[in-house]
Amino acid sequence: MSRPLGLFLRRSRGALPSFTACRRPYSVGQIQQEATTATGSTADPSSSTASPLTPQQPQQPQQPQQPEASIVRRVPQRKPLPPAVDLEFENGAAANIDVYARSFKIRLPRPVSKRTWDRRYDFVHLRDCCSCPRCLDPHSKQRNFRTSDIPQDIVPTSMKWDGKELVVRWKNDIPGFDESHVSTYSHDFLRAPVSYAVGSTSQTRSRYMWKGTAMKKMQHWISYDDYMNDDEKFAKAMRHLSTLGLIFIKDIPESREMVEKIATRMGPLRNSFYGSTWDVKSIPQAKNVAYTNQFLGFHMDLMYMNDPPGFQLLHCLKNSCDGGESLFVDGFHAARIIQNRYPLYFETLQNFKLNYEYIHQDQMYHNSWPVIETHSNNKPSQPPQITRVNYSPPFQGPLRSTPGDTWGRNLRNFTKALSRFAKELEAPHNVFELKLNPGECVIFENRRVLHARKSFDTTAGERWLAGAYVDEDAVLSKFRVLRRDQPDAWFGAFEEYHRAQAAEREEAAAQEGNQPETAQEGVQEGTTMEERKE
Repeated sequence: MSRPLGLFLRRSRGALPSFTACRRPYSVGQIQQEATTATGSTADPSSSTASPLTPQQPQQPQQPQQPEASIVRRVPQRKPLPPAVDLEFENGAAANIDVYARSFKIRLPRPVSKRTWDRRYDFVHLRDCCSCPRCLDPHSKQRNFRTSDIPQDIVPTSMKWDGKELVVRWKNDIPGFDESHVSTYSHDFLRAPVSYAVGSTSQTRSRYMWKGTAMKKMQHWISYDDYMNDDEKFAKAMRHLSTLGLIFIKDIPESREMVEKIATRMGPLRNSFYGSTWDVKSIPQAKNVAYTNQFLGFHMDLMYMNDPPGFQLLHCLKNSCDGGESLFVDGFHAARIIQNRYPLYFETLQNFKLNYEYIHQDQMYHNSWPVIETHSNNKPSQPPQITRVNYSPPFQGPLRSTPGDTWGRNLRNFTKALSRFAKELEAPHNVFELKLNPGECVIFENRRVLHARKSFDTTAGERWLAGAYVDEDAVLSKFRVLRRDQPDAWFGAFEEYHRAQAAEREEAAAQEGNQPETAQEGVQEGTTMEERKE
């Protein structure tokens, strides 16, 4: 396309401005802003130098402006000052209380050493522990305040310590409590506020893990009369039940009602669809393998329930047929062997759950449990403590799989671990065998000791046992009462056994001409004598 010659000549002589090619149009305001940015000064839009017709140079990409560094002045935070507390020490008590802003520390003397127990309490915690008659009803033993009622700024105004009791008066107390309110805390309470719920009477209590050979020597028998009427001997029997998970009663009067009397000495009966008490007899077309004369392998009762009973009783009324011996094994001992020798199997048995069920016309029970349950003791150097074993093959139900190959691999690994666990349970040296005679009763911990029964012949005799359950909470409550009321019997329950065992070792060493050994048979988890010393 041809252009006019005049326009070409005028542009070539500079009469007309030349424009730089641009991909997008610029407005007048944008050109002015860019010119200002490039020159670093503000141009007057009315001046001729800022004309939009002035030839422009290509603009460099503009770098974003960095904000000015703000100056942050760090002001050190002052720790809150401790409250002004009037400290008093009486009866020669050492000045062993340190007060902080929101808490205090007290050094409690130990009765049998020069060392101390150092305990630190937040003021809110200390106020929450008050059990004076105004805070805790003397009759119902129920609180008259809520933890949420305690003000966050509560502090003591005075603390009086005489070596046995700490007396505290408060400032900014709970609304409704004036300055006349006084809190008193004993030495034992400050050392362990809930001492009755720990140690030898808790779910995580120390257990003596036994093999069948050890139980033959350690089996604890008590007569029915002593069990029912002698508190001291009853306390010793309960301490053996707490530690071994298995005791026996003899000389029981011949009556079907005796199992209920024996059970209620420990706590209320646990009811179920079997009844508050029940009979173990061989009957035709039984809904439970226990009601046959067949061999019954190691198992635990009522695993298909959400809260299986903690303790079980079996009172022998008749047992004149051939066979029918009772078998017992310590599930904790087998689990500890797996934990020490096969740690990967142990982890698998902790995580993989089995289904248990009881499905009949009138009942449909179902629940899931891992084979081994543990409690973390917050000590990395020590393994987790075994608290329960759940194992009942006769009542296992089908498992529910998940999509993918992972579940199948986990199942195969679990079956290997479960097979190893079953072999430990059934190892002959781990099994304690006993045939109950009429007038004898066994009490065992259902979540620890597994029981089994050999087959028996009912054509030439009869076998009849009466059974009952007691919940774990009820038995633990009885343990705590006995430890409080019968401390010598409770803590001295095993002294006779230890003395007899030491005498046997000394006698064996004298015959062989060696020094007596001090190691005890079995595996002791935790400590039991430390509790008594302290």
